[in-house]
Amino acid sequence: MLIRKQFLLLLSMCYLIPLYHASANLGKNQLSIWPKAEKGYQRIVIQLPPLSNEYNARVELIPQKKIKSDCNTVIIHGHMTTQTIQGWGYDFYRLDRISKPASTLMACPQNIKQEKQVSITTNLTFINYNSKLPLVVYVPDDITLAYRIWTSSSMHQARNK
Repeated sequence: MLIRKQFLLLLSMCYLIPLYHASANLGKNQLSIWPKAEKGYQRIVIQLPPLSNEYNARVELIPQKKIKSDCNTVIIHGHMTTQTIQGWGYDFYRLDRISKPASTLMACPQNIKQEKQVSITTNLTFINYNSKLPLVVYVPDDITLAYRIWTSSSMHQARNK
């Protein structure tokens, strides 16, 4: 029985060695495994700070574009794809389609146009929080990227009446 336990311990350690090796290599030059930005795109890297309970946190990516607009509300839609690095299993995100700005059609009294930072709504939902890996996002050169960290409070039980 003791030999069987030692064998299982040794076997489990053999499975952990490649994982340790992969994380050690990642620490040396973290960005070398992610592709370089294509022409017309920029690579944005977000390193999240460690949290005490990362399981209860999510990240929201908010691409933004500067446009000239009057008093109307402007919306822009975009499509974000998730891709995985072959052999590593790490995800990265790419904003690959952006619609033309659409706006309300209110009559603006002075019709003055100003520069506005407009958030682009995307199909991407919240991303799991992980401070051990950088969030790597590729966006077109004329787009900036903001992000929000969402955390949850204690869970409440719903009651059946």
